[in-house]
Amino acid sequence: MMLTLHGTGAGTPGGDRMASALTATFSDGSLVLFDAGEGCARAMLRDRIDLSAISTVAISHMHADHWTGFPALVMAWSLAKRTNPVSVYVPPGTADFFESLPARCYSFRERLGFELTFHQLAGFSMPDGWRVEIIPTTHLNSVRELAQRYSMPPTAFGYLLLNGERRIVLSQDIGGEEDLRPHLDGAELLVCESAHVDPAAVLEMAQAAGVRHVVFTHVPPADARFPVGFDGIAWDVATDGLRIGL
Repeated sequence: MMLTLHGTGAGTPGGDRMASALTATFSDGSLVLFDAGEGCARAMLRDRIDLSAISTVAISHMHADHWTGFPALVMAWSLAKRTNPVSVYVPPGTADFFESLPARCYSFRERLGFELTFHQLAGFSMPDGWRVEIIPTTHLNSVRELAQRYSMPPTAFGYLLLNGERRIVLSQDIGGEEDLRPHLDGAELLVCESAHVDPAAVLEMAQAAGVRHVVFTHVPPADARFPVGFDGIAWDVATDGLRIGL
């Protein structure tokens, strides 16, 4: 499996990092897209990704920098005459909203040429023996009351990519480092957002849990407070287009 980080920026936009988008590529050439921030189709093309090979899209939560690239991705598929179906996993209570989006952008179902199937976000299987499990985070807890008032899901999720004893953790957006603790033991890789955490605390927690490698993403324009000279665990700050072979 190859992970490619197409968008490593945070919600505050910057000129050198695109919004959240990460693909997993498998031996059969198929891809799963985790989050679809604005401009994700162009970012993936920049990184030489075949958009037609995306079989599944998963959206972690409803902040705009994690899903607003989806309608343009559907348009790109339509213009490319895609025919193979796509499964789309979306936050609880949003399937009707996402199903309505293409038509509101004139990508009418009758003219798409391929099937879009929407599911409430849940675990799913991937090629090569990998599977996804979702992990709830506290990222939206501070707006829970307002979210419910506006009939929005007050939920956010990260992902575990599992294959036998192998474990990859994709934090997506979290409320703090403690969201990670139950999921880190023995992880091969942690891809962790850096806009809502103390990176040094994340590294300390990951080191204690036996994580082999940490890659920070979701980097705000002013940069997070990354430590200087933290030893004892391999770690990097991602830039757009970073590829990680697993």
